[in-house]
Amino acid sequence: MKLENMDDLLSELHRVRLEIRELSEQESALKKIKNELEAKIVSNLEDQGIDQVANNKATVSIKKEIVPTVEDWDALQTYIAETGMFELMQKRASATAYRELQQMGQDVPGVRATELTRVNFRSK
Repeated sequence: MKLENMDDLLSELHRVRLEIRELSEQESALKKIKNELEAKIVSNLEDQGIDQVANNKATVSIKKEIVPTVEDWDALQTYIAETGMFELMQKRASATAYRELQQMGQDVPGVRATELTRVNFRSK
């Protein structure tokens, strides 16, 4: 693809973004159907008292696992600070909090600023 003028570039970007949006909508619809099918399969398996089923196309098994739902962030953060159990958190720094500290002239040890260039696009 060799587009030279800005009008062609913007038009092509617009077309590609629309196509991505359409594909995302298709993906959302398919994920909804997938979730409904999975819920029916789980219900059927539980009704039958089994945790695995197969046919000539697939094998499906269910497994239950415990995941955390934080109801009181202050209590969790206090617990982590007191115990040093930082493994309870996922490793990702908050970009917003980091930028705020940078604007106040504060350095954050162990963190390097990386500049990203983003393209903002609005359809008319």
